[in-house]
Order: sequence, then C-alpha cells, then structure tokens
Amino acid sequence: MMSDPVTDPKIVELELALLRAPTRYDPDFLETVLDDGMIEFGKSGNEYDKRSILAALPASKAEPAPDDELEMTDVRTVQLAPEVVLLTYRLRPKKEKAIPSLRSSIWKRTDGHWRLVFHQGTRAASEETNGP
Repeated sequence: MMSDPVTDPKIVELELALLRAPTRYDPDFLETVLDDGMIEFGKSGNEYDKRSILAALPASKAEPAPDDELEMTDVRTVQLAPEVVLLTYRLRPKKEKAIPSLRSSIWKRTDGHWRLVFHQGTRAASEETNGP
C-alpha cells in the first residue's frame, strides 16, 4: 500500500476495520468512528447516514464483511486540511462473485480522534477494460 508520508497510518487502519468483522458490526466501534454528520453514497446507489447504518446492523450481520471477499489495494491519501484527509482505494475481488469497487473516504480528526465524515463506493470497471 502506498500512503502519503504526512498522513496518519491510523486512517487506513480504521478504514480496514470498517471492512472487517467483528468491528464492522460493533455498534460501540461505529459510534466512535462515524461522525454524527457522516454521509455515505453506497455502490448500490443508496445514501446512508450514521443513524441508518447503526439501525441496519442487526440485519447486516448475516452478510459476509467485504474484507471476507475483497482486498484493499491502490491506497492513496491527500491531506485536504491540517485535520482532514481524503483516502482513496480499490477493493479487488478475492472470489469470482465479488464485485470490484473504487472507494473514497474523508476522515476528520476531532478531539484527537479520526472520524469518518464521508464515504463513497462506486462499482469499478474490470481492470482489463481500464485504459487511459
């Protein structure tokens, strides 16, 4: 993984935790990591906020966590402001049925802790069709 040297590696660690069970399904973890004003545009085309994510937890535990089928690659960070970082990466399938996606997240440090403010997942074209 490549990371901007000025970016706190904790951001990538937290992003990975959001992809992995059991932290993905831990309401206490999510309450701490998701900003109260957090917005997500999912690859499904749906929009989510912190409240809807926490409400969906019981039903989502039956589904495999994304990290069970996908790996994080092409990690890049851009510092947008002293306490704000844009993280982008690709989730690549480990299994044939998984769908690759491009991901972007904006993390903001508040009171010394990183919190997710925005996330977007976009279905990725297959790597064979990617061109200039």
